[in-house]
Amino acid sequence: MKSPLRINTYGMGFTSLVVGLVFMLYVYLMQFVDHTSRWIPVLVVFLSLSKVVFFTLYSFGQIKEWIDHNHSVSSLVRIFGLAIFLMIFSFASDYVCLAGFDKSAFIFGKEPSIWIQLYEAFYFSMVTFASIGYGDTVPVTILAKALVMIEITQSFLLIVFGLSNINNIRLQKGPGKKS
Repeated sequence: MKSPLRINTYGMGFTSLVVGLVFMLYVYLMQFVDHTSRWIPVLVVFLSLSKVVFFTLYSFGQIKEWIDHNHSVSSLVRIFGLAIFLMIFSFASDYVCLAGFDKSAFIFGKEPSIWIQLYEAFYFSMVTFASIGYGDTVPVTILAKALVMIEITQSFLLIVFGLSNINNIRLQKGPGKKS
């Protein structure tokens, strides 16, 4: 029988692995693929959509299973925090990759460094996830706007899923149990 911790670690570990593989694919695309190819930005949006479907179906299922078997609220908060970080980072990678192939996709800062662009994309992804929308980074093209809409939908699903499953956490108080 699997322990709840093993279910948790495996589920989020596999999700982290998939996000890492997509990120490495983006690094490959940025380094070795012709930047004038018109199909690459469409591929980025398609991969992002595929990642969202995977994240929604697989990871949420793993988190729900973990909620059903675990009794620690602090562990649940860590898992949701990891899920949110993975989502924000993966969309930041999407934004940088899309901007690398289509310079007009986003209006970022003037700094040409890839690390600064990744930082600004992470900032933009965090602002988008939180539904704040300062307007300092702006999606311009249709594909960039579609990517932002995908992130907004995913963040909405994550928040709704998290809030709706809070009641499913069974806290058992007693000797030797954490509450």
